[in-house]
Amino acid sequence: MRILIILFIFITFLAVSCNSPQEIRLQVFNPIDQQRNDATILLSRSAIAKWTEIPTGQLPILENMEGAYIPCQADDLDGDGEWDELFALTDIGPSSQMTLILKFISPEEFPSFEVRTNLRLGANKPDYPELLQAARLEGVGYHNYSGITGEAFQMEGPAWESDMVGFRNYLDQRNGMDIFGKLTRSMVLDSVGVAGRQSYHEPDQWGMDVLKVGTSLGAGAIGYMFNDSIYRVGDNGSGSYEVQFEGSQRSRFNLSYTNWNVQDSPLEVTHQIEIVAGRHCYQSNVTYSGSDLSLNFVPGIVNMKSDTLYVLNLNDYYTGFMTHDYQAEDASLMAMAMIVPTVYLKTHGETKESGEGVTQTYYALLDVQPDQPVPYRFYALWEKEDPRWASREEVTAFLKIEADRWAQSVVFEIQPQ
Repeated sequence: MRILIILFIFITFLAVSCNSPQEIRLQVFNPIDQQRNDATILLSRSAIAKWTEIPTGQLPILENMEGAYIPCQADDLDGDGEWDELFALTDIGPSSQMTLILKFISPEEFPSFEVRTNLRLGANKPDYPELLQAARLEGVGYHNYSGITGEAFQMEGPAWESDMVGFRNYLDQRNGMDIFGKLTRSMVLDSVGVAGRQSYHEPDQWGMDVLKVGTSLGAGAIGYMFNDSIYRVGDNGSGSYEVQFEGSQRSRFNLSYTNWNVQDSPLEVTHQIEIVAGRHCYQSNVTYSGSDLSLNFVPGIVNMKSDTLYVLNLNDYYTGFMTHDYQAEDASLMAMAMIVPTVYLKTHGETKESGEGVTQTYYALLDVQPDQPVPYRFYALWEKEDPRWASREEVTAFLKIEADRWAQSVVFEIQPQ
């Protein structure tokens, strides 16, 4: 299934000196009658190379017709030292258009934009040095995790945040996902969970850890179903964390699992996680390989403090699963939601309440194939961050808008000047 970007972009070339690459004029259209804040513009290196020569050692950047730079970043996706995508965010009015200029500048000239996304895995040692990659702790599960992972890692594992919300992963065989509710637009997780600071389980000026995960899948953690049983990814074998890139507008990392055994069949699973500025969610792409077992993919939402799952037909492409209850740890209202591609959706369900394995979880069951990346988004909407989220109707309307934005296509029309 194609995952589509939210803007229509028409391209024209600007005449410039033959000694430098052509600048490219982008006519950006918002085809929907609603305000788009932080609308995504995504241009690949291969696409840009079809329009103009890419100068060695320079980076692409966007500016408006007044000469002001648009917040953007050039990301190296494959680690070869060269940028592969230009990613930018811009505001655009309902059913309106704007013109942007794509040009190239040196890395030294590239401006610093407001930092609105952040990744953090700190080693729990003096000064909490940041780790760009790390092996997870093995042999640490729900029966014996007490204190062990926290002694190794700040916040027990990697954390990621936008200016709206934060999340974290337990970097051990629990492989749970948790939520940080935020009361500030600043990046805060570098200093959360350090010695001498208030526990992140208690309210602080920046916010708090708002979710109790237990033995559930928490805030979008993953499993696979085989022979009517759900297996938590990573509850055996080995695993690792690695940053792919970190930037002011979006950041991405991988959680990888090797020799994960399901009924004595070893699998490899990659869970790619991306956080984007202005979003109340993270987006995942999950892939498994190494087995011909008939597996179904299972992302989940903890239902420890909620007794209703709302199933939302958001549009022709996406289905939403939402809880809305007094389920934040401070007893306030919070919505949690997953948006999944309807084309993969087989059914949904609820796990057992107690016992071994995955418990207290609502889940979506997705039909997948080996080596096929499957995307989904997980949202956390806390009323203390925005009072709109106290209303289920407001949350539902918001998720419909999010699904529509995810489903819009990009159209490029090249018009030489």
